[in-house]
Amino acid sequence: MRGECGSIAPLAVVVCLVLVTTLGFAVDHGVVYAAKAHQEQALDAARQACMDASGAVPAKYADNPGLTLADGIVQTVRDQGVSAALTVWFYEAPAQSTPRSERLWVIGVQAEQQTPLPFSVPASPQALTVASSRAFVAKPYSAEAVWRPERRICGSYRFAEGSTAGMSTFSSISSLQGFPDEMVKLAQGVG
Repeated sequence: MRGECGSIAPLAVVVCLVLVTTLGFAVDHGVVYAAKAHQEQALDAARQACMDASGAVPAKYADNPGLTLADGIVQTVRDQGVSAALTVWFYEAPAQSTPRSERLWVIGVQAEQQTPLPFSVPASPQALTVASSRAFVAKPYSAEAVWRPERRICGSYRFAEGSTAGMSTFSSISSLQGFPDEMVKLAQGVG
């Protein structure tokens, strides 16, 4: 015949397992949220750097402003300690759809990386993909006619995890509809 202590022991084991699992779940999610917050801070810093004169002016007079901005963005993100894979989209509105004195750029950035989960069990994923994105508009202008390169170059620049400026692969995108929805909405809302 079992005593009262013998009946409670299995219940105590189950309660302990539930508590440890809950604690592990909370820690794993804390790690993921911390990684996402770090990515978002880095993307905010990159957006700010693009709007700063030291980032915008070189792009304004570059033959390939998208590449100039993409290299600046990846450098800023890396300086913030984020080694995630990055995709930078760059769209410039056609000259005929903007005033002679300004240009319209829509820039999108996405960071994506695998974040290891310290308390994952063998049956669950060992890492989660954490992704953050930002999209913003820049309108370089001039008192009269703004300088424009001979040809418009729109598309995406992909940087592998840990890669730096000058290490991107480019994919041309010919129409606004080929860009992420958030960028399309920004371009249509501003233009």
